[in-house]
Amino acid sequence: MKFKGSYLIAISTAIILTGCASYNASPLSSLESDLIITQAQNSSDGEVLIGAKAFNKADCKKYLDRDVISEGYQPVQLFILNNSAHDYSFSLGRISLSCARAEEVAEKVHTSTAGRATGYGVASLFLWPLAIPAVIDGVKSSNANEALDNDFSAKVARDQMIFRHSHYNRILFVPVNEYQSSFKVTLMDQESNEPKTINVSASS
Repeated sequence: MKFKGSYLIAISTAIILTGCASYNASPLSSLESDLIITQAQNSSDGEVLIGAKAFNKADCKKYLDRDVISEGYQPVQLFILNNSAHDYSFSLGRISLSCARAEEVAEKVHTSTAGRATGYGVASLFLWPLAIPAVIDGVKSSNANEALDNDFSAKVARDQMIFRHSHYNRILFVPVNEYQSSFKVTLMDQESNEPKTINVSASS
């Protein structure tokens, strides 16, 4: 009887762990060189180049580990290459697209820790060994949500200085119903305080 109970615990734990919540996203890679070349051809001076890519569902799975498009947000990877001798200020307020906060998007794609725990809790009333993996899954779900929050926060675009001879590689979360593939980005020259507006076309 004791052996049977141990066997049930082992089997149920193995089953639960295979379906446990997790978060595994790849770091952002630089946009393809041909995209930067295309932007360079459309640039007046070639010193500040901006490329953009609208994520599809496969990109979302690879770089965000969640389908945020189905939750109403279009991720756009924004790559700014500053080859100039000037420092520029980047601000979300100077983009002609509406952008959602990373916290708002992350909340939409969180794993429901309470829901999973409740489901396992009910099942454990009929098969008590399920109570043990239920606790494990609850912890893993909470950890997955925390990892997701941290990763989204690290990848999302925010106001920042783009120093000379450096680049900026972040994600914009644009509400799907407000997304446009063509938009404008205005950078501010920190020395002259002159704006530099660049037209951007996001590839898909």
